[in-house]
Amino acid sequence: MISCLHTNGRTINQTLQEFFVQVLEKKAADAVLVPAQVAEGASVKPCLISHPDHMHHTVPLGPAFFVNAGRMVSRLTWKPSGKKTVVWLRPCEIKAFVELTKLSQASRDEVIIVGMDCPAALSRQDYDRFTEQGETIALDPEEWIRNRYPDPGKTIAGFTPARACQVCDAPWPVNADVSVLLFGSDLDGAINLQADTPKGEAFLSELQLDEGRKPDMRKSVMKNLGAENEQAFQAMDAQIQDQTGTMEKLHRFFTACINCYNCRNVCPVCYCRECVFNTDVFVHQPFQYHQWAGKWGQVHLPFDTVFYHMTRMAHIGTTCVGCGQCTLACPSHIPLADLFISVSRNVQAAFSYTPGKDDAEPLPLSVFQEAEFADIVGMGDKEAT
Repeated sequence: MISCLHTNGRTINQTLQEFFVQVLEKKAADAVLVPAQVAEGASVKPCLISHPDHMHHTVPLGPAFFVNAGRMVSRLTWKPSGKKTVVWLRPCEIKAFVELTKLSQASRDEVIIVGMDCPAALSRQDYDRFTEQGETIALDPEEWIRNRYPDPGKTIAGFTPARACQVCDAPWPVNADVSVLLFGSDLDGAINLQADTPKGEAFLSELQLDEGRKPDMRKSVMKNLGAENEQAFQAMDAQIQDQTGTMEKLHRFFTACINCYNCRNVCPVCYCRECVFNTDVFVHQPFQYHQWAGKWGQVHLPFDTVFYHMTRMAHIGTTCVGCGQCTLACPSHIPLADLFISVSRNVQAAFSYTPGKDDAEPLPLSVFQEAEFADIVGMGDKEAT
């Protein structure tokens, strides 16, 4: 089932705002979670909106992406609320939310996931520059949108998407209830919405929208974008392996780390209620620092930076969704996402696992497959004894 939203001379964001207004007015949901400007400024965060009058502050599409809303949906659904919520999510946010459901941190029961073809996002520094180009540009991201759709190969001069977006393996909705088909679309006419689940079909039917159609150029645009992003990932993967291929290089990579834990705090799949790094396990005795300094001649503080990142990498390697929030949040400007995406993509390939793709697919380390890594453990090898 494909429905459409007629633009009727409105901007893309205005058309989507009107869609969310209809959702609330027709009581298809009790609330909508969608990015919105905070305090009339350039800052954009996910906002839970229950009244149509507050929809004009929303920015459904645009270059701001500083909170992975997958984690916010987890907060809304870890226990039943008795409320139905439409959640507007980027592809990596959908992946994060699905992974959290597998970890019993969230539930799909009370949400309708509406995912869009992603316009990509800017780094924090570039977004600040982008919003300084004019007094109103932060309030109207239409320039960014028009340069990303229908062909995401275009961009605004002087501004390129964040690295995580450049190497994204699926910048289109996967496992959504409703997909907003933007790649390859003529956005001056209509925005098409495709129901991907029975829940999504019931939702669109309730809204009684006009019939739509899948954009003719969508498949070719997706193919080209996928090939371009894969090429960018291969280049990044080779670069990061060269930068971190030895312990000496790895230490150098994390030299600027100050153990602020920002990367952990913004990571949508870092879910532990109590992190081991906040316990006494890593509270070293004063004499130990002097012992280490005496042994090596010097010891840099904070001390456990590399161990911290390696622990986190081992923890989320199979579930990392590549959203890039860790890089965006790092005050020392360490390209953390480059390393985490590189490592996790290779780990996930080894397990033939794609985060967020299938709700029923168990987490790799939660099950045992007899044929898994047979070349390493020798199981299935007839000559093995």
